[in-house]
Amino acid sequence: MNNARHDLILLVRLQDLYDRIAAAIRERQTPPPEVQELQRANVERQAELEGLEKQVQTHEEELVEVRKKQEEWKLELEHFQRQKGTVTNEREFTAVISEIDYATKALGEATARHLELDEAVTALHTEIEERRNARPEEEAAQKDVVDSWEKRKSELMDTVNALVTETKAIEADVAPKNRARFMRLLESKKGTAVAAVVDGSCSLCHFALRPHLQQRVRRCEEIITCETCHRILYMESITDQESSAGESA
Repeated sequence: MNNARHDLILLVRLQDLYDRIAAAIRERQTPPPEVQELQRANVERQAELEGLEKQVQTHEEELVEVRKKQEEWKLELEHFQRQKGTVTNEREFTAVISEIDYATKALGEATARHLELDEAVTALHTEIEERRNARPEEEAAQKDVVDSWEKRKSELMDTVNALVTETKAIEADVAPKNRARFMRLLESKKGTAVAAVVDGSCSLCHFALRPHLQQRVRRCEEIITCETCHRILYMESITDQESSAGESA
């Protein structure tokens, strides 16, 4: 077998290996629908929990302000109640009574808001605790699905590692010049460095090869690239011949 044919057969095999590696990586990065649904539900539950915790924080911040207002209105009320005993005429008495009424109303509103916030915070803490307590049960229900996906990811990683090992062995058997050309094309052509000639055309860019170029590809005496997409060209028959040779051996 001439060197060009030898390298071309190996490059076609390498392309198949890199395709399988890419497919395994894509599958590993794309959880199945049932796992995606669990992930979505978990994200939603976490967002809801964080929303409840944010409400608690907001209420507690408001409680600080409400307590301050309660103290302020208590002081105001005490001040006007003391002042009521010192007034000397009806006009002053009426004014003080008005201030007392206003302070009493404001204190009552602040106290009511304090109670309302206390109840809201208590209810929120209860809901947060219930949701956190429910999480172990939810995780247990998800365990089979999660474990199955983790097992599949591990299998895919093993597949990728085995394929990478195989590519390294094959790459070492390809002439450095052809190997470097293949790797450059693999990077620049989105992972596809070789293309079969089908019905006289490049199977990827569909450029129709001139007859003499088809003959050169068929003879496999040199590495030929597509004039349009520049990928390395091969005849599908070369892989059939290789398979037959392997079976005969």
